Amino acid sequence: MKRLLTIAALLLVAQPSLAADKWLSIRSRNFLLAGNASESEIRRVGRTLEDFRTALAMMFPKMDQSSTVPVTVLVFKNDESLKPYKPLYQGQPSNALAFFQPGEDINYIAVTPVIGSPNIVLHEYVHFLLRENVGGLPLWITEGFAECYSTFEMGNRANEFSIGRAPEQHVAMLNQTPQFIPIKRLLSIQQNSPEYNEASKQGMFYAESWAFVHYLILGAEGKRRTQFVQLLTALTKGAPFEDSFGEAFQTDYGTLEDEVREYVRKRTNWPNMKVTSRENLQIDVRSMTTTTLSEGESEFYLGDLLLHLNRPADAEPRLTAAISKSPTLSSAQTSLALLRVRQKRYDEALALLKKAAESDSKNPMINYYYAYGLERADADALANVNAGPPERYETMRTYAKKSMELAPRFVEAYALFARINLNSGEQLDESEAALKKAISIAPGRDDLKMLLAQTYLREDRNADGRAVLSEIERSASDPELRRRATTLLDKTEQIVTFTEITAGIEKDAGKERKTEERIPPPPPPAPTATKETVLEALTPIGPNVEGEKAVGLLVNLDCSNGLTLRVRTDGGTLDFHSPQPDKIQFLSYTTDVSGNIKCGSRNPGTPVSITFRAQPDGTREPLVVEFVEGK
Repeated sequence: MKRLLTIAALLLVAQPSLAADKWLSIRSRNFLLAGNASESEIRRVGRTLEDFRTALAMMFPKMDQSSTVPVTVLVFKNDESLKPYKPLYQGQPSNALAFFQPGEDINYIAVTPVIGSPNIVLHEYVHFLLRENVGGLPLWITEGFAECYSTFEMGNRANEFSIGRAPEQHVAMLNQTPQFIPIKRLLSIQQNSPEYNEASKQGMFYAESWAFVHYLILGAEGKRRTQFVQLLTALTKGAPFEDSFGEAFQTDYGTLEDEVREYVRKRTNWPNMKVTSRENLQIDVRSMTTTTLSEGESEFYLGDLLLHLNRPADAEPRLTAAISKSPTLSSAQTSLALLRVRQKRYDEALALLKKAAESDSKNPMINYYYAYGLERADADALANVNAGPPERYETMRTYAKKSMELAPRFVEAYALFARINLNSGEQLDESEAALKKAISIAPGRDDLKMLLAQTYLREDRNADGRAVLSEIERSASDPELRRRATTLLDKTEQIVTFTEITAGIEKDAGKERKTEERIPPPPPPAPTATKETVLEALTPIGPNVEGEKAVGLLVNLDCSNGLTLRVRTDGGTLDFHSPQPDKIQFLSYTTDVSGNIKCGSRNPGTPVSITFRAQPDGTREPLVVEFVEGK
């Protein structure tokens, strides 16, 4: 038995890793492809994407196919080699045959060269185009579009192609399943829903999404097409779906569902689009250039993909191996630095990024990464104070602006610039201009609109900020972003911030000042919950302060020698003292407290939640005082 175990262990050790496979990099006119598939397979994927891109440019001349960030297509030789690098669902690799992983710094498309199924590749490319150009559409519409247009096929001649073929698996699924998913349920399906992830349920979701879009574009002799365009236009402008649906189709959900069901039941020949162009669509494959990648480079691609999939524990050994095998590989160093930022190992991260910025000062991404690393380090280091040193903000701005200048279409640099200014409360007019430019480049990026809304609120332009938030709440495809918008809308309606509450306290103590009551600016950005991309959308909604919490009744406010708050909690009475009351952030979530607060005892006490920091001498320094509704 011992000998058998030894042999088994040797076999496991001898098994080559995926990165040890021969990896190739192939660059076509518009795509960078890399992978461990054969050269002919990678070239075929590249050629399919190029042909499809040309066809879409002909059909939709106003659509911008130039990405705001690089697009890298990873072509794995089979599903077994792709599986360890798929997104996780309930802790296990999903059953996706391919996927599109968007990122603020890079977009990944991961595929396998399935023979006879180029539509898998094209499906992911459609998602990329929709994210860049539209945004704000329900998931069933984006998936329906991707399924419909990914049926692209070249004709017998180099200038012919067709779109609209009915996928056999969808037709079979629709004919086998008597019950359609109601439109109202379709609207609620998100990327974390069972219908989207579980094999037993996702087939019907994809089939029905395809059927609706196919019918609205190609069916009913084109009668519904203009109405569908009207619906899409309204949705991209932030209009509610239910209202937009009624205005566009002049009917109810049930009627349209019946039409689509009847369309599928009676159909034997499916309408499609056949296009003949004046020029050849197919590219000259000889224009593609092939390079053999080193083991360090292949390890980098695998590690960076895992990092963007929000799997840092799996990414780290790949990235450290990449640097070990290729010590001067700047891409691996930068990716590892971003991992260190997420681990809050800022000294290591900034050392790597500063060295890279000094050696490659003309690289827009490295300038961006350095500013990003500084911002994250500052956000954590200054979490318990109200503002950072001005010179630090200026350094961040310098590198962010340089990235904007070197790569004018890289919108994430504009977003970073805006976040820096939200933190500092300075140059907000420049932030507004930068964000408007970024949104014009990438109109589908709802996170940019959130930053614009926060900038408006920070400038006390409450009406403008709430208008943008309302649009996000109605139309954003990301449920977390919609939730944030709803919360900010609630807060800007209810909160009264005492921006000069200490002035009122000092007045009560004998100093004559006038207090001001106003709608609060949004708090500075701070790290949010884990997201699917490596560079988190840092647009929080609560106070950007970390510390211990105490909840109870404020029973006394002593204004002598600074400010002391006495709070009666379930565990006893606690005192909170600050020698600098102007450093405390006061927030009110109740109309019971909406003006100046007088010093002295309070009977009955006022419900509060206090965020504080324990001092070495045993005292408690209040950082945020929130007046809340009584229970």
